Amino acid sequence: MVELQISGVHYQVSDKVKAYISDKLGGLAKYHAGLHKVHVTIHPQEHDRFRVDIDMHLPHGKDVVAHDAEATVYSAIDMVHDKAAAQLRKIHDKEAKSFRVAS
Repeated sequence: MVELQISGVHYQVSDKVKAYISDKLGGLAKYHAGLHKVHVTIHPQEHDRFRVDIDMHLPHGKDVVAHDAEATVYSAIDMVHDKAAAQLRKIHDKEAKSFRVAS
């Protein structure tokens, strides 16, 4: 299970949004087994938009960052999930490939 830290900058994160984040981002560990900690930050922006940033901490000091801004906080969470999953898949595939070559 991934440890989630959720915070808002000039934004009060509701329990509903926290539950959505837990459901959506809690499963990111399936893309990389070394993922244990994810920090999510929500920022309101101009023109009724929301920016969601996530910092993912991997073993060996690797940090992966993804962010997106959308009209609703839920759509921003969905988009940042897709970006994070793609990055984690890419890192996992690269690590697996280098492990196979080294063996």
